[in-house]
Amino acid sequence: MILYISDYYLTLYSARGFREIGHFQFEVFELTPQYQKEIQALKPVSKLHITLLILHSLLLLFMWWFTNRILSFPWTYLTYLLYLGMFLLLETAIHFRHLRNVFLIREVRRNGGVEGQIFYRKWFSYRISAFEFYMFAVLFLMIAILRYSPFFLGGALMCFGTGLKHSRLAKRAKSSPVPAVETLI
Repeated sequence: MILYISDYYLTLYSARGFREIGHFQFEVFELTPQYQKEIQALKPVSKLHITLLILHSLLLLFMWWFTNRILSFPWTYLTYLLYLGMFLLLETAIHFRHLRNVFLIREVRRNGGVEGQIFYRKWFSYRISAFEFYMFAVLFLMIAILRYSPFFLGGALMCFGTGLKHSRLAKRAKSSPVPAVETLI
Protein backbone atom coordinates (compact mmCIF):
# COMPACT_ATOMS: atom_id res chain seq x y z
CA MET A 1 0.00 0.00 0.00
CA ILE A 2 2.83 2.37 0.88
CA LEU A 3 4.58 1.79 -2.45
CA TYR A 4 1.36 2.28 -4.39
CA ILE A 5 0.54 5.55 -2.61
CA SER A 6 4.10 6.88 -2.86
CA ASP A 7 4.11 6.06 -6.58
CA TYR A 8 1.28 8.53 -7.18
CA TYR A 9 2.76 11.28 -5.00
CA LEU A 10 6.27 10.91 -6.37
CA THR A 11 4.77 11.22 -9.86
CA LEU A 12 3.07 14.47 -8.78
CA TYR A 13 6.30 15.73 -7.22
CA SER A 14 8.25 14.99 -10.40
CA ALA A 15 5.65 16.51 -12.73
CA ARG A 16 5.55 19.70 -10.65
CA GLY A 17 9.35 19.77 -10.30
CA PHE A 18 10.03 19.38 -14.01
CA ARG A 19 7.56 22.19 -14.74
CA GLU A 20 9.26 24.46 -12.23
CA ILE A 21 12.83 23.94 -13.40
CA GLY A 22 11.70 24.39 -17.00
CA HIS A 23 14.50 22.58 -18.80
CA PHE A 24 12.50 19.41 -19.42
CA GLN A 25 9.25 19.27 -21.34
CA PHE A 26 7.17 16.18 -21.97
CA GLU A 27 4.52 15.53 -24.54
CA VAL A 28 3.07 13.30 -21.84
CA PHE A 29 4.65 12.90 -18.41
CA GLU A 30 2.51 10.15 -16.88
CA LEU A 31 2.86 6.95 -18.85
CA THR A 32 -0.20 5.15 -17.48
CA PRO A 33 -3.00 6.37 -19.78
CA GLN A 34 -5.66 6.17 -17.04
CA TYR A 35 -3.77 8.69 -14.87
CA GLN A 36 -2.52 11.12 -17.53
CA LYS A 37 -5.23 13.76 -17.08
CA GLU A 38 -4.98 13.70 -13.29
CA ILE A 39 -1.20 14.06 -13.28
CA GLN A 40 -1.34 16.76 -15.98
CA ALA A 41 -3.75 18.70 -13.71
CA LEU A 42 -1.56 17.89 -10.65
CA LYS A 43 -4.58 16.55 -8.76
CA PRO A 44 -3.52 15.67 -5.20
CA VAL A 45 -6.30 13.08 -4.81
CA SER A 46 -7.34 10.60 -7.46
CA LYS A 47 -10.56 8.61 -7.18
CA LEU A 48 -9.15 6.04 -9.61
CA HIS A 49 -5.97 5.70 -7.56
CA ILE A 50 -7.88 5.18 -4.32
CA THR A 51 -10.20 2.65 -5.96
CA LEU A 52 -7.30 0.67 -7.43
CA LEU A 53 -5.39 0.86 -4.15
CA ILE A 54 -8.32 -0.75 -2.34
CA LEU A 55 -8.86 -3.36 -5.08
CA HIS A 56 -5.18 -4.34 -5.28
CA SER A 57 -4.93 -4.55 -1.48
CA LEU A 58 -8.03 -6.73 -1.28
CA LEU A 59 -6.74 -8.90 -4.11
CA LEU A 60 -3.40 -9.47 -2.35
CA LEU A 61 -5.19 -10.30 0.91
CA PHE A 62 -7.48 -12.68 -0.92
CA MET A 63 -4.53 -14.39 -2.63
CA TRP A 64 -2.77 -14.80 0.72
CA TRP A 65 -5.91 -16.17 2.37
CA PHE A 66 -6.74 -18.44 -0.55
CA THR A 67 -3.26 -19.92 -0.89
CA ASN A 68 -2.68 -20.31 2.87
CA ARG A 69 -6.09 -21.25 4.22
CA ILE A 70 -8.10 -22.85 1.43
CA LEU A 71 -5.57 -24.70 -0.69
CA SER A 72 -3.37 -27.15 1.14
CA PHE A 73 -0.96 -28.07 -1.64
CA PRO A 74 2.69 -27.21 -0.94
CA TRP A 75 3.05 -25.17 -4.14
CA THR A 76 0.13 -22.83 -3.40
CA TYR A 77 2.24 -20.54 -1.22
CA LEU A 78 4.65 -20.26 -4.15
CA THR A 79 1.72 -18.95 -6.20
CA TYR A 80 1.17 -16.21 -3.62
CA LEU A 81 4.88 -15.30 -3.70
CA LEU A 82 4.77 -15.10 -7.50
CA TYR A 83 1.76 -12.81 -7.33
CA LEU A 84 3.27 -10.68 -4.54
CA GLY A 85 6.48 -10.30 -6.56
CA MET A 86 4.45 -9.09 -9.52
CA PHE A 87 3.11 -6.16 -7.49
CA LEU A 88 6.06 -5.30 -5.25
CA LEU A 89 8.88 -5.61 -7.76
CA LEU A 90 7.01 -3.67 -10.45
CA GLU A 91 6.60 -0.85 -7.92
CA THR A 92 10.28 -1.19 -7.02
CA ALA A 93 11.27 -0.66 -10.66
CA ILE A 94 8.92 2.33 -10.89
CA HIS A 95 10.35 3.82 -7.69
CA PHE A 96 13.88 3.67 -9.09
CA ARG A 97 12.66 5.95 -11.88
CA HIS A 98 10.96 8.26 -9.38
CA LEU A 99 14.09 8.50 -7.24
CA ARG A 100 16.18 9.30 -10.32
CA ASN A 101 13.72 12.09 -11.19
CA VAL A 102 13.74 13.49 -7.63
CA PHE A 103 17.55 13.52 -7.68
CA LEU A 104 17.65 15.18 -11.11
CA ILE A 105 15.13 17.88 -10.13
CA ARG A 106 16.93 18.67 -6.84
CA GLU A 107 20.33 18.71 -8.50
CA VAL A 108 19.20 21.09 -11.24
CA ARG A 109 17.50 23.37 -8.67
CA ARG A 110 20.62 23.51 -6.46
CA ASN A 111 23.48 23.42 -8.92
CA GLY A 112 22.17 23.96 -12.42
CA GLY A 113 24.10 21.80 -14.81
CA VAL A 114 21.44 21.81 -17.51
CA GLU A 115 21.21 24.45 -20.20
CA GLY A 116 18.57 24.83 -22.86
CA GLN A 117 15.46 22.76 -23.35
CA ILE A 118 14.97 19.02 -23.60
CA PHE A 119 11.71 17.88 -25.14
CA TYR A 120 10.50 14.29 -24.83
CA ARG A 121 8.03 13.04 -27.42
CA LYS A 122 5.42 10.63 -26.16
CA TRP A 123 6.78 7.72 -28.18
CA PHE A 124 10.30 8.39 -26.91
CA SER A 125 9.17 8.43 -23.26
CA TYR A 126 7.42 5.11 -23.77
CA ARG A 127 10.43 3.62 -25.53
CA ILE A 128 12.79 4.63 -22.71
CA SER A 129 10.34 3.24 -20.18
CA ALA A 130 10.05 -0.05 -22.05
CA PHE A 131 13.84 -0.41 -22.12
CA GLU A 132 14.06 0.22 -18.36
CA PHE A 133 11.35 -2.34 -17.64
CA TYR A 134 13.11 -4.90 -19.85
CA MET A 135 16.33 -4.29 -17.92
CA PHE A 136 14.57 -4.84 -14.59
CA ALA A 137 12.91 -7.95 -16.02
CA VAL A 138 16.33 -9.39 -16.89
CA LEU A 139 17.72 -8.50 -13.46
CA PHE A 140 14.74 -10.04 -11.64
CA LEU A 141 14.84 -13.12 -13.88
CA MET A 142 18.53 -13.68 -13.13
CA ILE A 143 17.82 -13.43 -9.39
CA ALA A 144 14.80 -15.74 -9.77
CA ILE A 145 16.95 -18.36 -11.49
CA LEU A 146 19.84 -18.07 -9.03
CA ARG A 147 17.57 -18.15 -5.97
CA TYR A 148 14.79 -20.39 -7.36
CA SER A 149 12.48 -17.58 -6.34
CA PRO A 150 8.86 -17.32 -7.49
CA PHE A 151 8.81 -13.82 -5.96
CA PHE A 152 11.49 -12.56 -8.35
CA LEU A 153 9.98 -14.54 -11.22
CA GLY A 154 6.73 -12.64 -10.64
CA GLY A 155 8.62 -9.35 -10.77
CA ALA A 156 10.40 -10.40 -13.97
CA LEU A 157 7.12 -11.36 -15.64
CA MET A 158 5.36 -8.15 -14.63
CA CYS A 159 8.25 -5.91 -15.68
CA PHE A 160 8.53 -7.73 -19.00
CA GLY A 161 4.77 -7.40 -19.56
CA THR A 162 4.86 -3.69 -18.72
CA GLY A 163 7.82 -3.27 -21.08
CA LEU A 164 5.81 -4.92 -23.86
CA LYS A 165 2.84 -2.67 -23.14
CA HIS A 166 5.04 0.45 -23.28
CA SER A 167 6.66 -0.78 -26.51
CA ARG A 168 3.21 -1.05 -28.09
CA LEU A 169 2.23 2.40 -26.76
CA ALA A 170 5.47 3.82 -28.22
CA LYS A 171 4.71 2.34 -31.61
CA ARG A 172 1.14 3.68 -31.52
CA ALA A 173 2.28 7.15 -30.36
CA LYS A 174 4.95 7.38 -33.06
CA SER A 175 2.39 6.74 -35.79
CA SER A 176 -0.16 9.27 -34.45
CA PRO A 177 -0.12 13.01 -35.21
CA VAL A 178 1.95 15.24 -32.89
CA PRO A 179 -0.10 17.66 -30.70
CA ALA A 180 0.57 21.37 -30.51
CA VAL A 181 3.41 22.35 -28.13
CA GLU A 182 1.22 24.51 -25.87
CA THR A 183 -0.71 21.42 -24.68
CA LEU A 184 2.42 19.84 -23.27
CA ILE A 185 3.82 19.69 -19.75
